[in-house]
Amino acid sequence: MNKIINCFSIVICAALLFSCKKNADIQIQSLSKSGEEFYFGERVPVWAATSGDKNGISYQWSATGGSFDGFRTQDLFENLWIAPNQPGEYTITAKAKNGGSNSSRSTVMKVTRYYFDEFQSAYTFNGNGWSTSNVVTPIVLKNDVDPAKSTAELTASSSSAPNIRRTLNLADLKIPFSIRTKMGWKSFFRSGQSVYIGLSFVQPTSTTTPYIREIRWELWPTNDYTKTNNYRMRYETFIPATNTSIWSDSSAFSKTYALDSTNGKNPLFAMKDGQLKTFTFSLDKDNVFSAYVDGTLWFSSNGIRNWLADMKAKYPGFADPLAKEYRVTFPAKSGNTGTTIFLKSVYINNDGTPLNNP
Repeated sequence: MNKIINCFSIVICAALLFSCKKNADIQIQSLSKSGEEFYFGERVPVWAATSGDKNGISYQWSATGGSFDGFRTQDLFENLWIAPNQPGEYTITAKAKNGGSNSSRSTVMKVTRYYFDEFQSAYTFNGNGWSTSNVVTPIVLKNDVDPAKSTAELTASSSSAPNIRRTLNLADLKIPFSIRTKMGWKSFFRSGQSVYIGLSFVQPTSTTTPYIREIRWELWPTNDYTKTNNYRMRYETFIPATNTSIWSDSSAFSKTYALDSTNGKNPLFAMKDGQLKTFTFSLDKDNVFSAYVDGTLWFSSNGIRNWLADMKAKYPGFADPLAKEYRVTFPAKSGNTGTTIFLKSVYINNDGTPLNNP
């Protein structure tokens, strides 16, 4: 009888030991993420590396902010986190389960601004929000973990003007905002032609109400600035019902609204082959427009502020501008040669802080 009891005890102990071993087997060794800083609405891959008996394993994901990309990935070792539209630090937790065994691990996700891209990822132009027209593909992406070594090179492929653009629909971009573009050209820039940085805006519901359709900063980097204009800053107002377009530097536009220093000659805008320059334009909370070159304030203007104040007085319910698209356009192909530009980074803020660092 004692032998039977002893044997039974051995079996029970062995089962308990096996159960404890099985419980200890499953372990999330790491929880990884694609990047260290993220922008509003960014879709960020996250994945868990788990050791142990993976038979029948499932996962549960949770986050203190943002959301996950639906039911398709909720039970898997990898998921897609969608960043919230507010800066801050958010915690993602993955919990792996296998029967009675489980393991959890967390990681902090830092959301810093409305948008940024330093062209470090090999997936930058694979369904990640950028679109292009009339450029040689695939785009030359010199991606590196060091942002100082990363660029995106674009070369004109046809006689139609090429561009790179991004729809700004992950979160509303209203005043105040600041946009910084670090860029240059290399190999060839078509003589006498310009490159411009543009921001376009959403058309209001009322087709009879004027609105700002675009802000555009044009540059002629290879013009001889001692003889020819090499910059122009202006904005366009538009009335859809009458198809009326008026640029702020035109004679038809009231001088009350015109931007200061709309065009002219300045050595500041001369750019050599391979030279990088940083261009920033901002509208602050008081609707004052400012432009910076390589971190230095170039000019500021009350032009847009005055126009908006007049429109709000004339049109009850007039809405502040809502940005729609960021775009860089550059010269078309000349003969068999296409202009090549390169982008180092694009940053967009909506917290009222101008991106005036070079």
